[in-house]
Amino acid sequence: MRAARLSLYIAILLLAFSLPAAAQMSDAQLAERVDAIAAKALSRPTAGLSVAISRDGKVIFAKGYGMANLDHSVHVTPYTVFHICSISKNLLSGVILQLVDQGKLSLDDDVTKYVPEAPLHGRRVTVRQLLDHTSGIYSFTSLPEADANERLDLTQDQVLALFKDKPPLFDPGSGWRYDNSAFYIAGMVVERVTKQDYGSYVKANIFKPLGMDSASLCYARDVVPHLSSGYERGNKQDTNILVNAGYLSWRLPFAAGAVCATAIDLLKWQAALDTGQVIRPSSLALMRQPTVLTDGTSVDYGLGTRLGSLEGHRVVGHTGSGGGFGNMLLDYPDDHLAIAVLTNTGSNAGSALAIGTTIARSMLGLPEQKTLADLEVPPDELAALTGTYEGDDGTVENFAKDGKLHFRILASGAEGVLSRQAKNVYAISPDADAHFIVSDGKAKWAILYNSGVFMDVYRRVR
Repeated sequence: MRAARLSLYIAILLLAFSLPAAAQMSDAQLAERVDAIAAKALSRPTAGLSVAISRDGKVIFAKGYGMANLDHSVHVTPYTVFHICSISKNLLSGVILQLVDQGKLSLDDDVTKYVPEAPLHGRRVTVRQLLDHTSGIYSFTSLPEADANERLDLTQDQVLALFKDKPPLFDPGSGWRYDNSAFYIAGMVVERVTKQDYGSYVKANIFKPLGMDSASLCYARDVVPHLSSGYERGNKQDTNILVNAGYLSWRLPFAAGAVCATAIDLLKWQAALDTGQVIRPSSLALMRQPTVLTDGTSVDYGLGTRLGSLEGHRVVGHTGSGGGFGNMLLDYPDDHLAIAVLTNTGSNAGSALAIGTTIARSMLGLPEQKTLADLEVPPDELAALTGTYEGDDGTVENFAKDGKLHFRILASGAEGVLSRQAKNVYAISPDADAHFIVSDGKAKWAILYNSGVFMDVYRRVR
C-alpha cells in the first residue's frame, strides 16, 4: 500500500468543511456537530466512517456512519473494525520503546545486531533511525511494481530482496524520507528480540493488557469479526461512484501497516500512552521529540509519531492510508483531547484528517478555518526559495512570477501560487503550508504540514 503521507501539493484537494466553532459543547451539541460533519463527508461520497473522541482518557463520543460493506448492506457501528494502515507505526514504536524500557534493546543499537541480513550496504543504521525515517533505506513502496507486490504473500526474505539492490537515498541521519522498508525491519527487530511473531507478541503484550479486544495484526486470509471493506471513488469517468478497492494481502505492510482495530480501541492505546501504561514518561517524551538531522535541521517527526501545532494547540499522532482506507489518530495532549477517525474509502488520509481537525477546532474553540495572510514577498526571500525540490511524492519546481512564489508539479504540469504567511512560511490552502529551511541564502528543505500536523519533507536538489 502507499504510505500514509500527504504532500503539500496534494493537500490543495483536501475536503473542506464550513461549520461554526464552539468552545463548550454539551454531549447533545457534540453529537449534533459530529453528525453534521459526517453527513458532509458521506456526500463526497464515502462508504463509511467511524469517529471516537476522548477527554482525559475517557471516551465521550463514539459513533459509526454509512456502510461498512456495500455489497451486504452492513452499517458502520462504533465496533466496526478498520485497517488502520500506518497508524500501526505509532504502535510499533511504542512496542520497541517498551522493550527499551525493559532493557532488552537500545535505540542506538546497530540494526544488524538483530537483523544481520538487513540490506544496509555496509552502513551503520540504528534502531532509532528506523523509527524516525532517517535511515536512508530505499522504501519498497517507492518501487514501480509496489502495487503488484501488495497483492502477494511475501516472506520476510522476499520482502528484503525487493530493495536489497537499491542504493541508499542518503547517509543515515542526514535526510528524512518516509520509509516503509525501515519500519518493516523494525518489526523484524521485535520478533528477533522477543523470539515471537509480531502479531502474537503485540496481542499478548499490548492489545490484551489494554483491553483492545478488536485489535490484531490482520492479513487478507484471516477471519476478522466486524471488519469493514475498503472502497475507492470510481474512475476518471465518474468519481461519484464507489468500487471495491483492489485486493491486498496486507503481508507487505506487516508491523508497519497491517494492524486492524476500532476507533474506540485506538483511543485506549492513546490513553495508555499518555498515562504511562505502555512506556515510561521519559520514553514518551522521546517518542514525541522532533528529529534533528546531521545538519541541525529539526523535523517534526518523532519515533513513529507526527508532531505539530493547530493554532497554538500541540498535536501528536499519526495518519494511515491504503487498500481503500484512510485514517487519523491525533492527540492534543495539553488539552487532554484525542480523536480517532477511520474511513473505508480512498487511498489517502486527507478526508479523515479534515474530519478530525474540524471536530478538534470546534472542541478547542478555534475558528472554522485559519485566516490566511497574503504578505508581500521580499525579493531576497523569493530568490532563496526558487528551485527544484524532491520528495517521496515526486519533484516540484518553485519559481517566481509577478513577485509571488509559484509551484509546478513536474509529473503533471499542474501549477499554483504559494501565499506568504511569515518569513519562509507559505500556504497552499487554509489547511496546508510549507516551512522552508534557509541556509547561506538558499532553501535546503521544504517541510510540509497539513492541519498543523507534519506530513513530509522535500529536499532541494537544484
